[in-house]
Amino acid sequence: MRESSTKEKIIEVGAEIIVKEGLRKFTAKNIASKLGITDAAIFKHFPSMDEIIMEIINRYVSRCMESVNKAIQEGKSVQEKLELLMRAHIEVLEETKGAVPILCFEFARAENRKFFDLLHDFVENYKEKVSKILRDGQEQKVVREDINPEETAMFFIGLLQAKTFAYVMENRTGPIIENPDSLISQLFYGILRH
Repeated sequence: MRESSTKEKIIEVGAEIIVKEGLRKFTAKNIASKLGITDAAIFKHFPSMDEIIMEIINRYVSRCMESVNKAIQEGKSVQEKLELLMRAHIEVLEETKGAVPILCFEFARAENRKFFDLLHDFVENYKEKVSKILRDGQEQKVVREDINPEETAMFFIGLLQAKTFAYVMENRTGPIIENPDSLISQLFYGILRH
C-alpha cells in the first residue's frame, strides 16, 4: 500500500468504526485488524488516536465551511444558496460516514476540550453564515418572516444529526440520507414562503 492510501484507509475505517461500533471500539488494534496491518503501522501515519479523530473532524469542518462559502458565492438566489449548501453538507456527511455528528454527541460532555472547542467553533461559524442567508431571504420576502434565522440554521445541523442517529439506531447500511431531494424539499416547505 502507498503511504497516502494507507492513511486514507485508516481515516475511512476509523470513521466507520466510530459510527458502527462506537468510540470505545475506536482502537488502533481494531482499525489495524480491519485493514490487515499491524497496530504499529497506524502510528507510522498518525502520532496518536486523537490525531485520527482530529483529521476526521477537520476534514468535515473544512469541507462544510467551504460548501457554505461556495454556496454564498455561486448561488444566484437564496433558495439556490440554501440548496447548494445542504447538498454539499449531505455529501460531506456521507463521505465521512456520519462520524462527526456521532463525535459531536460523544464530545459534548467530554472533558477533552480540544475536540469540543473545534466542533463548537464550527457550529457557531456555520450558524452565522446560514443565518445570514436566511436573513437575506427574509429581506427579499422569500423566507418566512416568522422564523428565527439562528434557530433555523441550527435546525439544519440538528436535522443531519438526527438522520445520522436514526441511521445508527436502525443499524442501516447504505447512504445516511436516502433521498436528499425529498429532505431538502421538506426543509424548504417549512422555511420558504408559499
